[in-house]
Amino acid sequence: MAEELPDGRRQLQMGRAGGSERPGRHFRSSQMICTVSREGEAGIARAFQTHLRDRVVTWPDPARPRPVHYNCWEAIYFDHTLDGLSEIAERAAALGAERFVLDDGWFGRRDDDTSSLGDWTVDRRKWPEGLGPLIARVHALGMSFGLWVEPEMVNLDSDLYRAHPDWLLGREDQLTGRFQYVLDMGLPEVRAHLFAALDALLRDHGIDYLKWDHNRLLPVADSAQAEGAYALLDQLRAAHPQVEIESCASGGGRIDAGILARTHRVWLSDSNDAVERLRMQHEAALFLPPAVTGSHVGPRCSHSSGRILPMAFRAWVAAQRHMGFEMDPRELTGDEAAILARVTAWWKETRGWRLGGVTLPLDSADPSVIPEIQIAADGSRFVLFCGRWASSAQSLPRPQRLAGLDPAARYRLRLINPEDRPPHAATSGSTVPAPARIVSIAWASGLSGAAMAAATPPCAQAELAPSHRGSGEIISTGCGASASAA
Repeated sequence: MAEELPDGRRQLQMGRAGGSERPGRHFRSSQMICTVSREGEAGIARAFQTHLRDRVVTWPDPARPRPVHYNCWEAIYFDHTLDGLSEIAERAAALGAERFVLDDGWFGRRDDDTSSLGDWTVDRRKWPEGLGPLIARVHALGMSFGLWVEPEMVNLDSDLYRAHPDWLLGREDQLTGRFQYVLDMGLPEVRAHLFAALDALLRDHGIDYLKWDHNRLLPVADSAQAEGAYALLDQLRAAHPQVEIESCASGGGRIDAGILARTHRVWLSDSNDAVERLRMQHEAALFLPPAVTGSHVGPRCSHSSGRILPMAFRAWVAAQRHMGFEMDPRELTGDEAAILARVTAWWKETRGWRLGGVTLPLDSADPSVIPEIQIAADGSRFVLFCGRWASSAQSLPRPQRLAGLDPAARYRLRLINPEDRPPHAATSGSTVPAPARIVSIAWASGLSGAAMAAATPPCAQAELAPSHRGSGEIISTGCGASASAA
């Protein structure tokens, strides 16, 4: 951890937390990953992203495109029915989803978050024929199937706790989080039990993905807990090498190189508010490549903030990372479904070069705009996202400088989503600021590695021709976005 102290001194800490080792144990410290850049934060982002994506994450099939997710959590929560989820799956597939993830509520007697963690068997009240009929329906729609689990946790109201109260980490009278306790992953018998339960689920069902959650803090600092979790993940990966795993951890709770060496996706926050996601994704890009960073299109009215945002803005923010949906698709209007399907199709068309390239977070002269540029590995094309999350202090857009491009090249851009421009933009060169938009590039030349962007929300795509006289595309979306020529 690097930090600046109140007195101005800076320090770098590494290694294990004090008091986290049990007496008599031998251990080897983890590998430290650090980088130095002469390009500022852009160089830091480039180094960490490529290292994590290409050398740390072990992909089951590196040639397989990253699939568009659908996760049912914010659509139904614990209310599971085969008919309802089958209808949701049909609509998700029609929108472009390629992986369907069944979230919390399928196991034990799990009707809310107070019971059944630890009982990883299918709830026959909700699923009298098991999960097979839903999985078959999902597969018939051309999607793969994923499942939510939280193996390291237990509720007191569970068969597991009643059988093994001595498996808790810490004291029983500890403060809980989400009504749950932590299993002592340092105990071999705990890991053996969890492996048997998860192995049976994966052997008996057509599951290619686990959303692995961790919804509370540890009650004590214990390095054996992390090592035990790593050992379980390693054993599971060895037994099921084609299964991908997401480190969810309540959103941002466990994201580091150690967990990424055993998983393939992380979750920045349980907030699907696109305005908040815009900031989080920008800051996380200093470390995380988009290929492992999940981002979902949430409900029209955010369940975490209550903010109401248009589909175009929500969709383009999710399209900056590993894209997914998490709203109830049955509630979408025809226009919303059309916008989401269109953005999803664009994401699929461009995911190869974007997720295989680098994403550089950019600075903006306008504090209401959060920009980034995604550049192909060979430098032949790029896309610019500029998200406006608040009203601007000025009436006209400020220039948006780019980074990472060939200064000797010339780029020609085109606006991909002119339908998101407000009506006045067709006849006026000015821009009326509005919150929650996604900016567009209006002009660019590679002469100085800089471009001008009209300040409205997000993205511009460009391609560089072999002659260095390229053609490309511009995206502008959100509550309404406009571009003015520079």
